[in-house]
Amino acid sequence: MSKQMEMREAVRGSESAPVRTDDSYFPALSDKVGWLGFLAAALPLLAIISPINHDETQYIAAAQLASEGLVPFRDFLHLQTPYQIYLFAPLFSIFGGSGFIAARVASGMLGAGILATTFFALRTARVEKSRAAICCILLWLCHTFVFSVTIVRNDALSAFLLTIAIWIAASQLSDKSEGERRAVPWFVAGALLGLAAGTKISYLAPALAFVGFPLWAFLLKAFPPREALTRSASIGFGLVLALLPLLWFRDIAPLAFDYGNFEYHAKAPLAWYAANGLEDRLTLLAKVRDVLLTLVRGPALVALAIYGWLRLRSFRNRNVQSPSLIFIDVLVLAGLAATVAPTPTWRQYAMPLLPPLFIGLGLVWQDAGKKPSKTLQIAKAAMLIAAIVGIGQPLFQVWQGTLGSEVSPLTISKEGAYLAKEARNAGLDGESVSLSPEVVLASGLPLDPTFATGPFAYRTGSMIAPADRRTMKVTSVESVRAYLEQTRPDTIVTGYENFDHVDALGLETPIEAYAKANGYLRVASPFGEAVFWLRTDQE
Repeated sequence: MSKQMEMREAVRGSESAPVRTDDSYFPALSDKVGWLGFLAAALPLLAIISPINHDETQYIAAAQLASEGLVPFRDFLHLQTPYQIYLFAPLFSIFGGSGFIAARVASGMLGAGILATTFFALRTARVEKSRAAICCILLWLCHTFVFSVTIVRNDALSAFLLTIAIWIAASQLSDKSEGERRAVPWFVAGALLGLAAGTKISYLAPALAFVGFPLWAFLLKAFPPREALTRSASIGFGLVLALLPLLWFRDIAPLAFDYGNFEYHAKAPLAWYAANGLEDRLTLLAKVRDVLLTLVRGPALVALAIYGWLRLRSFRNRNVQSPSLIFIDVLVLAGLAATVAPTPTWRQYAMPLLPPLFIGLGLVWQDAGKKPSKTLQIAKAAMLIAAIVGIGQPLFQVWQGTLGSEVSPLTISKEGAYLAKEARNAGLDGESVSLSPEVVLASGLPLDPTFATGPFAYRTGSMIAPADRRTMKVTSVESVRAYLEQTRPDTIVTGYENFDHVDALGLETPIEAYAKANGYLRVASPFGEAVFWLRTDQE
């Protein structure tokens, strides 16, 4: 064979050989998929031992009351769109006083589901297996993610529904013949997004981005017009259909529905922070600070910077834009909008951003990894540092829930059993009142539905006209004593609203004053911070 022919064969061989890319953010983790499985399996256990979060009270109480046949907004006030209630309510029916623990486990399992569907979406988009696993591990290490899926809120379910929709879209955007592209999967994706928005209203942002994506892709010449219109219409139809039950909830209780989903969020947090002298938390500067602090605790901020840099470079180089990347672009922008829109901004609000961001990171990094550069090496080093920072949050939660002084669901379960025993010995089985409903529900005693939102509607209840408070079944710091005089509950639980949050008003003060004035027996919990008040003058 001549030297020229040998060189030709060598070139041909190099073209057919797979391109070797460096995807190792964590060189020590040889079996990255195995590590991802381990981290996913750890989430339910982490959820059980993680400390109680102040926000959980309203979600736990709503699920318990729904399990008893009560309807949100009509029979008790709820401060969110209501779909999650009906996923968690059966857990309280089945597990009774252990429903809180079961709900925590379910949240952890939803977190594992988010990781799985994110991984499958990346693999469907033809991201190499090891790299896809790394992106999911980076997602796990985000402060927002591990916090949101280890407590009982509406973040885990809505994010899980979003990632399933993204996975479906990824399967439709992969290389297929025109005959295989159908409207039904896009309709299903739209319905899932409607369920996500019916679980947490901020997911309307990615839902609307989903609807608009095909039209944007058409403008960028990635879709023909008929295909763009068909897909947008299919997604939109599924979205609207899934949101229709909300009209029924509003029809049966319009005042409570509008207040719980719109008016409360527009007015109450601002009034509460102002009442506690924290107006500085409501400024634009505070919002920027809070968003940065949320994203910098883990890989999210670095991932966003890398994704934005690589996408801008692609546009600047006038590269042909694939539908998959256009799709992720609009979802990342929508996720950012959902993150920064609420005031004040809290860590869980970044959850709509994270799954599309790390799917997008996998897509752009795989392409960029074929052409290594010094800038890319610096970016990878920054990601490694951010990932190490991200390990801190789960370790902190483990320490708080095991060695620290924070109260976990296991502690609440013990307190509930203790309250049940004390109430039984005193012959009490009537309704209980508390701004910490989780303790009451762990005891099996019935909760007064007026306290279904825990401290949240109560602490700014004076903003609501007295007649409307009666309609919506809400009381306030100013009116609670009169309400208790009228209802005379068998048991009262206090103690937890003096911890872990700002309360210049003394939310539990009028409740304790009523209990003392009416001869309730005070019993301190031997396990946590709860204080039980037992009625002694029952007829």
